[in-house]
Amino acid sequence: MKIFLRDVKAEGIDVHYAIPVEEIGLTKDDYLRFIEPLEVKAHIELVDNVLLSNTKVKSRYKSFCARTFVELERDWSDEFILDFTVTKATEFVELDDDIRQEVILGLPVRILCDAEMQKEAAAIEEKENLDELHVENQRTQQPFKNLKINDGSTYGTK
Repeated sequence: MKIFLRDVKAEGIDVHYAIPVEEIGLTKDDYLRFIEPLEVKAHIELVDNVLLSNTKVKSRYKSFCARTFVELERDWSDEFILDFTVTKATEFVELDDDIRQEVILGLPVRILCDAEMQKEAAAIEEKENLDELHVENQRTQQPFKNLKINDGSTYGTK
C-alpha cells in the first residue's frame, strides 16, 4: 500500500487493508503457508524526516507438527515498527515489501501440535524442579572454615 506523505496529518493516520496470500511468496512446498490474507492495521506518523508505522498484522496459516507431521492450522499475529527516511522529494512510501519481510522474519521456525507443546512444557517444568532440587542438595564448600585470624577468632565468625 502506498502512503502519500501529503495525506499524513499532524496526529497521524490509521490505515487498514489486506495483503493477498500470493504476495507473501510462501507456497504449498514451504513448511508453512498462509491460508488467509494478511490483515494489516497501521498507525502512521511523520516525525521530522522519518515516517513511522506502528504495524499490527494477523492471519491464519497451515503447517505440520515438526515431530509428528500432523497437519494443523493456527492463527498468527505480530507487531512491529517500520521507519522510512523521507526527503522533500518523497511523494509516497510503499509498505508492503517491508511488511512482507517482517512477517517472514516473525514466523515460527519450528511448529509443534498441541500434544507436543504440552509434552515440551512438562519436560521444562520437570527440568526446573530437578535444578531446584540439585541446588538444595548441593553443599557449599568452605575452604577457609577453620582458618584462624590474629585475634584468635575463626574466619567467618564475628
